[in-house]
Amino acid sequence: MPAGSPWFNARNAMERKRLGEFLQDLEKLTASPPKPPELVKLTTAHSVGDALKALAAYNILSAPISDASSGEYVGMLDVGDVMAAVVRGVYPELLEAGFLERHQRLSISELQSAGVEFCAHKLGSLLHGGDLWFKGDAESNLLEVVETGFKVRLPPKVHSPQHHLKVHHRVAVFDILPGVETPDGPVPEWHITDIVSQTDVLRFLAAQLERLDVAFDWPLSKLGLVTGSVLTVPASTPTLAAFAAMHRQGLSGVGLTEGQGGPLIGNLSLSDLRGLTADRFGALALPVGTFLLLQKGRGVRWEDCLTDQLPQAVKEGRWGEALASLPLITCQPDSPFKEAINQLVDHHKHRVYVVDGQGMAIGVVTPTDVLRLVLS
Repeated sequence: MPAGSPWFNARNAMERKRLGEFLQDLEKLTASPPKPPELVKLTTAHSVGDALKALAAYNILSAPISDASSGEYVGMLDVGDVMAAVVRGVYPELLEAGFLERHQRLSISELQSAGVEFCAHKLGSLLHGGDLWFKGDAESNLLEVVETGFKVRLPPKVHSPQHHLKVHHRVAVFDILPGVETPDGPVPEWHITDIVSQTDVLRFLAAQLERLDVAFDWPLSKLGLVTGSVLTVPASTPTLAAFAAMHRQGLSGVGLTEGQGGPLIGNLSLSDLRGLTADRFGALALPVGTFLLLQKGRGVRWEDCLTDQLPQAVKEGRWGEALASLPLITCQPDSPFKEAINQLVDHHKHRVYVVDGQGMAIGVVTPTDVLRLVLS
């Protein structure tokens, strides 16, 4: 990249940073949440239910998968993959145009039963061929991880869920060790040692923004991040239907409104599936607003949902009031780019909404957007 590029310093910083050194530095950053004491690993022999329990136990969103027979790394599983498989395999009609207009509610009991059956499937059935997985080691540089591992250069239409090439939000880091001896020498074996996420790279950049490029001071409107078109759904939408809308457009989140359109009052992200297990699959039939209050422990328990003992604001569909206690991270079109990055990092979020003077969502900033811009 020429020195005249608006992102030269940021890209240069990533190119000079070795992955091993980056992982050590990451532990020292104040904005870094604690990682599990051990790396959670899954195999193709584990069931979907096993995977959800493991992810919930460690309060994480993804884990690497290896082939149960060969031990070969085959990819990363995250809650988004599970949800996409649920939509396609359990409720594919949610992807049909007009289905929600004809069916405003989903059945908790039906979804609960379907979830138990779905969670018995082996993880191998969720994986698909064609995706090229990046194998990073301690000597790889951070720029390689972002370009080759995360694939953030792919345009949005190419990394749709139906396309075998998609953006990766996390990649595995490996040690290369001597393996089985052969006449030609030992066959190297790859052992997973860590996971690096797009958000980890954002923390690295955020820690040195003042020393990087002046372009980080540019307003969001100048960088093309105010599109005027943001996917939103009413907070009364069944949760699985909202995830289906996200899956259909290849998104990791969707904005929530009081009714059809209107000011932004909340956000549903794939990360809100954190902690979901097979015995609570029925929760995906709840309105998005109720689901969020349940997941975040804000005055709604699972027993309340089954007995309809819900807060009055929820019962009456006053969603702006019901969701007022949940943080909604926003900025304005003239906000500096670095402010949006700091919001993502400081609040441990994957989406910052750009809103206008009336509170209408007119843009979104995600870690993928940030990294794609820096590489542009």
